[in-house]
Amino acid sequence: MLILAAFAPELAPFSEPYRQSARAVGIGLVTAAHATGALLASHPAFRSDHPHPSYPSPSSPPSAPSRLSPQSLSVLLVGSCGVYPARPAADPARSRPGIGSVIVAERVVLVDSASVLGHAAVPEPMGARAEVDRTASTRFVEQGCIPAVVGSTLGITTSDSLAHALAERGGADVENMEAYAVAEACAAAGVSCTVVLGVTNVVGSEGRAQWRQHHVEVAAKVAQIVERVLRLDLR
Repeated sequence: MLILAAFAPELAPFSEPYRQSARAVGIGLVTAAHATGALLASHPAFRSDHPHPSYPSPSSPPSAPSRLSPQSLSVLLVGSCGVYPARPAADPARSRPGIGSVIVAERVVLVDSASVLGHAAVPEPMGARAEVDRTASTRFVEQGCIPAVVGSTLGITTSDSLAHALAERGGADVENMEAYAVAEACAAAGVSCTVVLGVTNVVGSEGRAQWRQHHVEVAAKVAQIVERVLRLDLR
């Protein structure tokens, strides 16, 4: 398993055996997509004949076949997220994450603020939804994680009015900038992906100040839950 995060401090709370397979992929959609694709393409789990996002040049010699396959590899993205403001018409049966809670993605969607506000449109062939490993996600729910739809935006939402609009019409419960990129890179490579995030803030004007206040303790909580689930999987 590869444990990925946007930046190194989110991996720091993991104990040594887990840090050995942990990598930072950078902040934002484009950087995270590129780094995740490169990590997967270079991983020994890929056979020489398996298609993946990075192809060798025609002049490159073929690599030796591996006894592993992409199906033997999985990716776990950890990090932080902001929860969107409460929706008046929200389903009362769904738990709304609060600051300090840990969520596991039930799916990941691309959220474009301009499209939500009616100023732009995402072309249908482009797609705006990435699937996650439902079996793995269930194990995290059993350990207390809240299932949530993760929305990835190009930037951090700092406007309260935009945050409420995204809460109403963006199709997501929480906001994280890298989840969609990582999940899409995994899907392109045929690798399963799970997303586990700690809630550090409410999306909006106070979000960045709340993130600074809570991100260290939340990262530690995420690492604790992840290690507990992974230990249970080894039994």
